[in-house]
Amino acid sequence: MGNIVELIKADHDKVEQLYQHYQGVYDKTERKRIVEQICQELEIHAKLEESLFYPAVQVKMGKDGTDLVKEAVKEHNEMKRLISQLQTGGLAEPDFDHTVHALMRGVQHHVKEEEGEMLPAATHRLASELDRLGAQMEQRKQELVATAAATAGHPGHGTLAQQKTAAGQDISGASTIEQSIDVNVPVRTAYNQWTQFETFPRFMEGIVQVTQLDDTHLHWKAAIGGKTKEWDAVITEQLPDERIAWTNTTGARNAGVVTFHRLADKQTRIMLQLEYEPEGVVENAADWLGVVSARVRGDLRRFKEFIEAQGHETGAWRETVETRHQ
Repeated sequence: MGNIVELIKADHDKVEQLYQHYQGVYDKTERKRIVEQICQELEIHAKLEESLFYPAVQVKMGKDGTDLVKEAVKEHNEMKRLISQLQTGGLAEPDFDHTVHALMRGVQHHVKEEEGEMLPAATHRLASELDRLGAQMEQRKQELVATAAATAGHPGHGTLAQQKTAAGQDISGASTIEQSIDVNVPVRTAYNQWTQFETFPRFMEGIVQVTQLDDTHLHWKAAIGGKTKEWDAVITEQLPDERIAWTNTTGARNAGVVTFHRLADKQTRIMLQLEYEPEGVVENAADWLGVVSARVRGDLRRFKEFIEAQGHETGAWRETVETRHQ
């Protein structure tokens, strides 16, 4: 086990080795198998950096760190776009190969910038945190790899771009919305409040009611585009003070994860990623993604105002829900 900078570099090296192997193989089946591995390695790596490493860089390096992270996330997003194209299976052989090379050119550029600037700076500025972050990254990576192995070859599982919801709904056309906010309460307080799902209408725009059916099942009622909509959702993963993930089982297609990151004793960064696919004519307007993104941003702002005004959580549920698939 190494520190987080060493682990990041090791991931970079592994993907490059896989790419070199890809270029020396001519069997189509084997080439696609290698690309699947490259895509999985990159998706897991990006998820780990964005949830563990980048928040620490922003905290310790201030504006310089924030600028570096913004550029890195932009490069991650382009990488995810190309990965999604490769994973849909709709590309003819020449286009498939061209997309692989385009993906890896972007990855190589990203690696060069990250190893040339961000990682050296982080080694200096995060010196006391590197081993702890490395241990967290190693543990979380093992969980993600195990999940990927357990769901390999099973319809409805895999990456978010490929997944179907528990109701069998393909969300490959879903858009990704990512937002974050810093709240001035301890991570435990922020996490505990987020487990109180029935309070969500107090700060979430358009949410009329959330009913907790049992420890992991919820029924949602919302007013969207002048219409009342209802759906059910299941908590697929819950780790106290770290993360909560969910997916729908009926109704509007959506899945997401919220993660909690300690910045200081009384400061927490909340990062929310939502996969959402519009339903119906009203939601298919060209600017709908911007509307939803603005709503999510507003919801986080109102959550911040709510929990900071309270100063404490209104309740808590601190059991663990192991990663599972419906």
